[in-house]
Amino acid sequence: MRRIVPSLVILSFALVASPAGSKGNTYTPKAGDAAAESVVKTLDPSVDPCVDFYQFACGGWFQSFELPADKVSYTRSFSSIDERNEVLVKGILEDAAKKVDAKDDDKRIGDLYGSCVDTATIDALGAKPLAPTLAEIAAVKDPTTLMVTLGHLQQVGASPLFGFWVEGDFKDPGVNIMHVVQAGLGLPDRDYYLKEGDDAQKTRDAYVATMEKMLGMAGVAEPSATAKKVYAFELALAKIQKAPEDLRDPTTTYHRIELTGLQAKAPALPFGEMFGAMGVPGLTAINVTDPDYIEGMGKIVAATDYDTLKAYLAWQYITAAAPLLSAEWVDANFAFFRKELVGQKSDRDRWKKCVDTSTEAFGEIIGKGYVNLAFKGESKPVAQDLIGRIAKSFEANLPGLSWMDDATRTHAKEKLDLVNNKIGYPDVWRDYSAVTTDKADFFGNVMRSRAFENKRHLDKVGKPVDKAEWWMTPAEVNAYYDPLKNEIVFPAGILQPPFFDATFPAAMNYGAIGMVMGHEFTHGFDDSGAKFDGHGVMTDWWAKDAVDKFGTQTKCVSDLYGTYTITDGLNVNGELTLGENIADLGGIKQAYGAYQSWKGEHGGTEDTRITGMTADQLFFVGYAQSWCSKRTPEIDQLYATVDPHSPPRFRVNGPLSQLPAFQTAFKCKAGKPMAPKTRCEVW
Repeated sequence: MRRIVPSLVILSFALVASPAGSKGNTYTPKAGDAAAESVVKTLDPSVDPCVDFYQFACGGWFQSFELPADKVSYTRSFSSIDERNEVLVKGILEDAAKKVDAKDDDKRIGDLYGSCVDTATIDALGAKPLAPTLAEIAAVKDPTTLMVTLGHLQQVGASPLFGFWVEGDFKDPGVNIMHVVQAGLGLPDRDYYLKEGDDAQKTRDAYVATMEKMLGMAGVAEPSATAKKVYAFELALAKIQKAPEDLRDPTTTYHRIELTGLQAKAPALPFGEMFGAMGVPGLTAINVTDPDYIEGMGKIVAATDYDTLKAYLAWQYITAAAPLLSAEWVDANFAFFRKELVGQKSDRDRWKKCVDTSTEAFGEIIGKGYVNLAFKGESKPVAQDLIGRIAKSFEANLPGLSWMDDATRTHAKEKLDLVNNKIGYPDVWRDYSAVTTDKADFFGNVMRSRAFENKRHLDKVGKPVDKAEWWMTPAEVNAYYDPLKNEIVFPAGILQPPFFDATFPAAMNYGAIGMVMGHEFTHGFDDSGAKFDGHGVMTDWWAKDAVDKFGTQTKCVSDLYGTYTITDGLNVNGELTLGENIADLGGIKQAYGAYQSWKGEHGGTEDTRITGMTADQLFFVGYAQSWCSKRTPEIDQLYATVDPHSPPRFRVNGPLSQLPAFQTAFKCKAGKPMAPKTRCEVW
């Protein structure tokens, strides 16, 4: 997954009327208990929890909360933590920027943040920072200069024609290789180019108009005609790209063809020249996720005139650089890419964007200070205990899976035992000493940091995987599972209230962060993760009968979520979201099992601090309330196209409707929407 008020504010004491279907209970929070009062205030007691649990759990919040004008989505848990973290990080950055004798890492973060908030200097420069690279693009005249320039653009945040990342080889996960992927579109996904209808065409027209305006601002001749040519070039690329759901299966995206194979797919493009320009002339270890795309892309480039290719490269560079430029560039970029495309009404405060930019560049420098402020005391040991219990719950669930044979069950247990858990922050902090900064050069600071990060990754190709490396920064409000390392990572940023607090009732912690932990464990066994063994090797460790039955179980999930309607004419993509949905179903089940084990060790019950709400009910409410969300219609459209996660409503109602323990906790009668007579179960 992927961000100044506290997330758990002290709310006024409230008595809440009985919700339909809840046996006449009223919910009375313990006076002065901020956590309990917040839970009750967030409920909507007029809704039957057996009909729409998401609305029951979040309806009070929906009524009182307005989506901020500078956001396109807001989730009660993630976003409130994010806002609090923003303020903490701002303080760290401001302190560094104020130091007149700052050195080393303090100087780096102080220079970057200070140069970012210095809008007077940025505005005075206008488009001047673009000039050197635009001049290089204008000088492109043949395949060699094209690929050298393309390599330079890849170093500073653009991904023309294709993109890449560096991590382990699927068959030899201890060694890093380059993975080349389809990219190069200005709109978010190929669907934006190919979808029919008035709304889709309106978006495309606005995109071309924006391109025309910004190319004109950059001094490109005949910007109207040029924009149309660039769009036609992008459309050609979009037509040969695969849909996101077709790129989820690692067995169909692993093509270790090396540099020679990459070159053979697009013989007119000298990739060696590009790698030389990127500072890694000897790079050869390459996997291509879709060789057909590389072949088709090479043919499209070969058939395109150089004026169009240069305009395309210029546009790719401009869109990567515009947010770093003067106000007119920032405004033009915002007008389409944020307001038109995703429905954001107003731009974010400058300091917030500077916090994000600084964190993107120097996340682990900032992370050291963040951890000292926000992740102290018992937080780490309590989180470690909780995740250990989730793992035991997953193991205890294995014998009850009727579709799995004993041999495969044994291998699943072996993989589970090998999962490595990382909590809070790295054991070894990243070294940024190669990055130089200047308090008067915001554009240069960002571009140098991007080039450093690009080179840092490229230098890993062909070398052993660093198992201590983190893919997220300590302040990030997110978590992930890495199948190639068979590890689960929980940054300190997500281990915060309301997701997690050592002082909360255990039911809330298990329902909120416990479910996230179970979710990440289950990713190791979803339709993609299950293709890697406990050592991170992509291999067939399943018995054939288990594979067939697993396919039946996962099809049930895909079909179920495909019935969920986001808006009129727009349903959840059950194939695209399958892995996350499997993880959600497994995550809440494992978290519930772990909580039952915890209760058994603590007298069999727990004081919820809410009269009228049982411990099991609080567990499910805590889970649902962590996903209370508001979003713009435009971002719903975008997420439905590219996001592998289901919308929050279905991340709650989907898993809980399939879990018998939920129906028991709320006494839901069979046949109710949250208690269907037939259910899906994978893990």
